Amino acid sequence: MFDRCSTVSVMARPNSGRRRALGAAVLVVVLVAASGCASRGQTVVDSAQFAEAMELLTRPLPGDFAALYGLRVARSGGLRLAVVTAGDEGRLTISEPFGGAVSLTAWSGRGPAVFFDMDEGCRREVVDLEEVLGVGALPLSQAVRLLGGRLPVIPGDEVVLDSDGAIDVRGAGWAARIRLSQEPWRVVEVSELGPVGGAGWHIELSSHASSVPGTIRLENSDGRWAELELTRLEWPQQASLPELPVFEPCAEW
Repeated sequence: MFDRCSTVSVMARPNSGRRRALGAAVLVVVLVAASGCASRGQTVVDSAQFAEAMELLTRPLPGDFAALYGLRVARSGGLRLAVVTAGDEGRLTISEPFGGAVSLTAWSGRGPAVFFDMDEGCRREVVDLEEVLGVGALPLSQAVRLLGGRLPVIPGDEVVLDSDGAIDVRGAGWAARIRLSQEPWRVVEVSELGPVGGAGWHIELSSHASSVPGTIRLENSDGRWAELELTRLEWPQQASLPELPVFEPCAEW
């Protein structure tokens, strides 16, 4: 059964150009239980539950990940977002409803990601993905784990149980507070941990099947938002990654 209490919100930073805005608004996924969900089953985690949740939500994904989402943003609906991984490499593609790709983002391990702007026919290297995904520095490797029903944590990230029963995660250049629900354990909310008093991005995850979120809502501190609706998920034995275009570097922007 799907759980309606989980939903995802992510925020995006202002970007120039419609294509960049779509790419930026789309996929950044950090976990935090939505405040509206807190009254609908959000769990205040104690030390014993923390150990149990960590055992389940930090284990490896079943294999390579391939998922297709419907994407809706404030000024456009009917877009598609596809994510596929093969080992530590991955691709994230945003496409028009009945047209070609708007953008393609490629990454490998912890190295920098490369964003291909299909509209402008150029590429640029991004270190923290903020310009591409609109969510402060969340690496795609962690984002894929979140989409696959896990904590967005890889070796080297710090994970601690907060005094209010939330889970704080700190990685290279980003930090977030995560809220969970149980039976089964799943991430329902991810919020940016920034300077005291400063607003940040927010993600709500809902409609879970087991721990995998079916709906993700991302909101930025400036009010922009994007919604992802899972339409297909596979764990392929041998995933095939899309070929990368041969583009010149983008001009300074």
